[in-house]
Amino acid sequence: FDLLGSRKPILFIEGDSVHSIDSKLYPLVFTEYTVKPLGSCNRVIEATRTFNELKSFHNLDGRGIVDRDRRDEGEVRYLRSKRVFVPNVAEIENILLLEDVVRAVARFCHKDPDKVFQRVKRNVIGMFRGVQTAQALEHVRHRVKRNVEVRIDKRFEDITALEKHMIFLINEIKPREMYEDLCERFKTYVDNNDYAKVLMVFNEKTMLTQCGVAQLCGLQSKEAYLSTILRILKHEGPEAKVIRDAIIRCFDADDNSSAQFQTRKPNKKR
Repeated sequence: FDLLGSRKPILFIEGDSVHSIDSKLYPLVFTEYTVKPLGSCNRVIEATRTFNELKSFHNLDGRGIVDRDRRDEGEVRYLRSKRVFVPNVAEIENILLLEDVVRAVARFCHKDPDKVFQRVKRNVIGMFRGVQTAQALEHVRHRVKRNVEVRIDKRFEDITALEKHMIFLINEIKPREMYEDLCERFKTYVDNNDYAKVLMVFNEKTMLTQCGVAQLCGLQSKEAYLSTILRILKHEGPEAKVIRDAIIRCFDADDNSSAQFQTRKPNKKR
């Protein structure tokens, strides 16, 4: 009932309330929401669905956020239609590397934003170039797993029918064709120096450290980089607006306004 007491719409997120980047960042960005960390993405999806089914009882809007990870556009559209929001980057760490976020932190730290961002961009794309086929394989593995779960989740008359169904699955899913298509697409992102597209598909937890963004901003570690972003957001100012707007845009859906966040500028601290 503590969720209902505020009468603010509820935003369910991944991670825990102590250690995760999600629980530190999102309350400072989506200030119109009561933010509740739930752990796994499945718990976020289920809680958002259940909460909205009970809207006639509590009269509150419930939404969720899950990482994009390796979801395809069909999965993303489906989740957004259920009021579960998916960013246009692969995971929470990538949000901290959005161009406008990097530039804002650089300015706050009295560094040249153009030089800092161009170095970060070059480092991130260089990292992706070296692992693009491995990344494509991981995307295929996720999609095959998802497709198999969906296609086997139905009734079969007997074990023979199930066996026949599974034999034909490889021809239906076409993993090699999927892999080759992703390899070609990822190569195009690298060849075109498309930083935004790389952030959308590149799952790599160490990227925030390896790209050197903290050091380029004159900070000692990725933790210091995150702390600087949080400090900017807490104290408001022009860079806070830039960072907040960049993150909110990262969640904009393409289908309709009901699948977008409703946010207002936070009240300035008195």
